[in-house]
Amino acid sequence: MRFQKKLCVLAVASLFPMASAFAQTASDTRKEIDALKAQLKMLQEKLEALSNATEPAPLVQQVNRLEQKIELQQTASETAGFSGLKVNGVIEAAFKYNDVDKKHDFSASAGNGVGEFGMLQITKESQDGQGVDWTLRLMPGGDPQVHEASLSIPLNKENRIIAGLIPDFQGYEMVFANANATLGNQFITHNALYDLAGATVYTGMGMSHTLNGGKVALKWLVGNVDKGGDDKAMTYTVPVNPDLAPSDAFSAASSSASTVALAYRLDYYPDETTYIGLSGLHGSNNRNFNIMAVDGGVTRGDWQVNGQITVGEMQRAAANGGTAQWAGVSGFLSYKIVPRLQLMARADFIQNDKNGGGTYYDNGGTFRNGLGPELDSSGAVIAFDANTGYATTGASLTRLSLGTNYQINANTQWKTEYRLDQSSGYNFRMDDGSYSKTKNTLGTSLVLSF
Repeated sequence: MRFQKKLCVLAVASLFPMASAFAQTASDTRKEIDALKAQLKMLQEKLEALSNATEPAPLVQQVNRLEQKIELQQTASETAGFSGLKVNGVIEAAFKYNDVDKKHDFSASAGNGVGEFGMLQITKESQDGQGVDWTLRLMPGGDPQVHEASLSIPLNKENRIIAGLIPDFQGYEMVFANANATLGNQFITHNALYDLAGATVYTGMGMSHTLNGGKVALKWLVGNVDKGGDDKAMTYTVPVNPDLAPSDAFSAASSSASTVALAYRLDYYPDETTYIGLSGLHGSNNRNFNIMAVDGGVTRGDWQVNGQITVGEMQRAAANGGTAQWAGVSGFLSYKIVPRLQLMARADFIQNDKNGGGTYYDNGGTFRNGLGPELDSSGAVIAFDANTGYATTGASLTRLSLGTNYQINANTQWKTEYRLDQSSGYNFRMDDGSYSKTKNTLGTSLVLSF
């Protein structure tokens, strides 16, 4: 109001020169000045009256009531523990068919062949603004159904304690088929390294660190890894020369004791669109294994590129009872031809020829995934030790995936995928009992994120 008052005064005052310029006599000029002064006084009185006017009582009461309601809601939310609580998740409806099992499978695609249909994630942020205190992620039908139950305690801005049930953090793909940096991957299915050459979940405690102003991130923990595999890990009846020895069963687990492991991941972010990560997993006390991976990614405009290299070994997990040794590479490339439509390609390769074959998750007991000892077209082992009859050469696996990802709206994706698995031997056992070098898979899915 003061600004308006000054503006009016200046406007009226600016008329004085004009009055002087057009006045014919001194008497006329005085009369005009007196008239202008009278008008100025009247305007000042009106402005003062407007400045001193009070707000209407009903409006003030409404504002006060609204402020009280907001304060009460905030207090109730904090008292009930809902402050900083976030709920999100994914629901997927998928169809898949492959020419090995010849199954028309209506299910979701997360995990290692397990058909989950949804995922619910609940996070609780600390009220002091330091980040997430705990995360609970449920996957009905999954293995395990509780995929994450972790807590994070801030010590300061750079260091936090982490503990609980935590998903494996090796590689560039996440668990669920949701194209979101914190939840999932672009394709319907996973790459071969995710499925066969790495762990699933840890239970333990450790720390996370943020270094160099956020450009470097490190996390590590010590705990148990994939407890369900400790008493039955990779048991496999080896196909042998029947003239030399009966079949034997080998297992990577030496007892039912829990395997203790050290897991870690180091990430470097040179800019906002690029990252490079180094991760490792080293287990002992029951299953003895070492896995290391390097992965990275770049997103520039409509292009996205990701890559991963993994090497690993596990004692007593090979088809001949020796140490399984494997190495693999995976690459992902996508391009958005329009903002909503993404074209995707992914290529994987696992070298698996040592000691008759074997990786972390499978040594080929069912031959459904193309691994295990290298076989001929009749299903017989191609190379074996003449003295023991045990297989000596494992089959390697190549996987190529092509697909599309169409963004129907902000929360819904429609995906299609064709995947070709190629084994170096006839290691896919068909539904009719014959053997093949290839496996073709077709899939489509609707993924709703909320």
